[in-house]
Amino acid sequence: MKKVILKSVSLALVLLLMTSVFSACGSKTVERPVEAKIKTDIGDVRFTFKYGDLRDAGVSGDKLAPLFENTKKKTDDKTVTLSYYELVSTFGGEDYFDNMLALIPKEDFEKFSNNAERVLGYFNGLINNIKSGGNGDVRVSYREEFWINHGDGVVFMDTDGKELENQKELRAAFRLYADNSLKGIGSVLKNKEQADATEYGADLTNEMYLYGSKTASALTVSDLYTDKENKIYPAYTSLVPTLTFDLDSKGNNAEDENGEYIFVPTEWYRTINICVKPEEESVKKAFSMRNESEILKYFDAAKAYMTVNSYEVKFDPCYITAGINAVNDEMTYCTYQKNMTVTMNVTFTGALEKYGTMLITFPCTNQMTFDFGWKTAE
Repeated sequence: MKKVILKSVSLALVLLLMTSVFSACGSKTVERPVEAKIKTDIGDVRFTFKYGDLRDAGVSGDKLAPLFENTKKKTDDKTVTLSYYELVSTFGGEDYFDNMLALIPKEDFEKFSNNAERVLGYFNGLINNIKSGGNGDVRVSYREEFWINHGDGVVFMDTDGKELENQKELRAAFRLYADNSLKGIGSVLKNKEQADATEYGADLTNEMYLYGSKTASALTVSDLYTDKENKIYPAYTSLVPTLTFDLDSKGNNAEDENGEYIFVPTEWYRTINICVKPEEESVKKAFSMRNESEILKYFDAAKAYMTVNSYEVKFDPCYITAGINAVNDEMTYCTYQKNMTVTMNVTFTGALEKYGTMLITFPCTNQMTFDFGWKTAE
């Protein structure tokens, strides 16, 4: 009797093993997405909107659809969370943009100002670490642009500061002058020719703002500018996740108790926006300058019909925008937008000699973007 039992048990074990083997062969390992965690919490501000409120605010259907593309049932109470950067970049030029902003409680906007010191400290730490070499793990390249706005911001005056009436011919001449001069300006504004990135761990003293300094930013909160009426905030961040469908044990898209898909953030990307006061002492704490004689010689590109005798520069609010991998706090780029209003004392020559000497005031922008490459783990 004992012998029979052993045979039956052995047979059962064989069947069990065979079943598990065939089962393993037929199953598929489910690779569930790994959730990415933010390395540093600096109180990033994000705003939540309801589908119905956005529709009532005038947001067009073609703009609403992408916002709720992962929502199965688009009822009025469904929500979407957006950063301020996403709002401005996606809807900033739309007629209904102000209606969208009106949906945001004032206390949420206050977070921008309340968190400015924290954001600036985070930025200063990252950019100054890069300037010091980033422990040999970072290299730098740059892109530079300079442009003059030819629109209504250009004003022609006599030497006493009185605005001239007939400016059509002058505007045409100035546009040609500006376009010709840009070629010369572009070359002098570069610190040096740099087609490729620096080597990892290279000395960045003269490769990055602030040129000639071991520090990239000495900004403090007192150097920041705000204009709440025009929605300009001193220093704030926008955090955007890359979302991936969560998967159930069978490899299907997982759903919550309401039947909505569950998403997992697999990347976090942070954008920092900083607005600097239009005062030279503040601008110089983060932006490098060029001296007057260095620039003026390149305005000779249009000397056939006008000569620049001198010029003065007044700053408008200047902006710094930085992109950061929020999972490891590695900055990927930093753009400096130096906005200026220039007043030139100009003497016309040749065909325009009849206009003599006058003052021309115009807005212009010098934009420098530093791109950062980081060593990857081997």
